[in-house]
Amino acid sequence: MRLDEWRRASKRTLGLLLLVAIASACSDKPDASSKALAIINGKEITASEFDLRWSQIPDYARKTFAGPEGRKKFLEELINHELLLQEAKKRGFDRDRSFLERVERFKERNLLERLRIEEVDSQVKVTREEVKAYYADNAANYTAPDELRVSHILVKTLDEALDLKKRLNQGEDFATLARKVSLDLSTRYKGGDLGLIKKGQTFPQFEKALLTLKVGGISQPVATPFGYHLIKLVERTTGAPLSFEDAKEQVREELLNEKRRKRYEEFVASLRAKAKLRVADVPSSAPELPAPGPVAATP
Repeated sequence: MRLDEWRRASKRTLGLLLLVAIASACSDKPDASSKALAIINGKEITASEFDLRWSQIPDYARKTFAGPEGRKKFLEELINHELLLQEAKKRGFDRDRSFLERVERFKERNLLERLRIEEVDSQVKVTREEVKAYYADNAANYTAPDELRVSHILVKTLDEALDLKKRLNQGEDFATLARKVSLDLSTRYKGGDLGLIKKGQTFPQFEKALLTLKVGGISQPVATPFGYHLIKLVERTTGAPLSFEDAKEQVREELLNEKRRKRYEEFVASLRAKAKLRVADVPSSAPELPAPGPVAATP
């Protein structure tokens, strides 16, 4: 597995399951935390489980369960969750082969994530002096984004856009056509002028087409949720070099990634060196059989 695949592992863990297990085994003495708030077909939701689940509500969702009535509503949500879970188990979904395989993949990703954190991330540090030196050696790579002066014509259908593209290819003026037909009223009377645009400020498909253009070039029709655009690159201003202070976070991240990659490769190499490893030849693909020819007629 490559490092980038390893790093894309899920950030979730099995901590919730562990916490619930610990909470249920803490003490034999009854206390407030073991009080059953609800019993669903014999399954209890205790006060301690409720508090645990409550603590895991994301901040953006807390207002949904504000106040005493909100806590009652949250208990109802837990009851519904348990009923659905019981029904899924009754139907055998937890024993389905594809489900069990997904669970195994989930466990693998989390194990690899923990190992990566311990053996790669925690082992890699970057000092300010290293960042400065890395910047000094690569300063030419750190510039502000290019500024692009852009115009566009927006129409409703692809056929309209293709017709306009044909007229532009025949020499009609872009700004004049924009004033006549563009649906973007904020730019229509400015000849389609969108002003200065930097990378990342517009729709990905719009930007992709824009970045392929030379100054003065006009794109093929580009679809966005607003309709179809013809895009013209009017001017390109190369971004200015970034100072160390402006570039230092980008430099730090690049240096960290470089060190992580090296540490990862070293760690995997050490595991391979210690492993009892046998590798068979990868089988070549079966040769393609020639297509059968016409069957000869029997005399």
